[in-house]
Amino acid sequence: MKIETIFEQVLYSCRFKGEALNEFYKCLELWTDVGNLYDFAKRNNVRDNYNFIEQILTDVSEIQELITQIYETKESFEKYFHPLQSNENNKKLLSFRKGKYKTNQLRFYAIRIDVNCFLITGGAIKMSQKMSDHPDTIKELVKLDKARKHLYKNGIFDCDSFFELITEST
Repeated sequence: MKIETIFEQVLYSCRFKGEALNEFYKCLELWTDVGNLYDFAKRNNVRDNYNFIEQILTDVSEIQELITQIYETKESFEKYFHPLQSNENNKKLLSFRKGKYKTNQLRFYAIRIDVNCFLITGGAIKMSQKMSDHPDTIKELVKLDKARKHLYKNGIFDCDSFFELITEST
């Protein structure tokens, strides 16, 4: 697993072995590929494929604008990444987070390294209330766990140790 920079000091993404893109860019590519969205809609028995695809494309655009705005205005990404489970607090070490904006179905999943420092591990189109109820989100839980184990194994416990790991691996 490699860690790649999206926005220096605040937002990073995993690139898992064998993948050409990191998870952030991979999600954006999949979420803007109309053919992929059509296939996804058919596999998931979406009633109105056209409106579903149009809504996902709108959602992607909104999320990209929000993420860029947060970075450019130097706001905290805590505004976008919320605890994955309601029982996780803001002080928990390497907690799982979901990037959620308004009522759209797109989710980026990340690990909170420290205050306003996140590592994106993947993303999905949310099709069920619980992550454990859909195969795509189950895969995302596995990637979250794999990435967190990698961080623990490398002694990551805050931004300083995280940045040290990134520096060593480049």
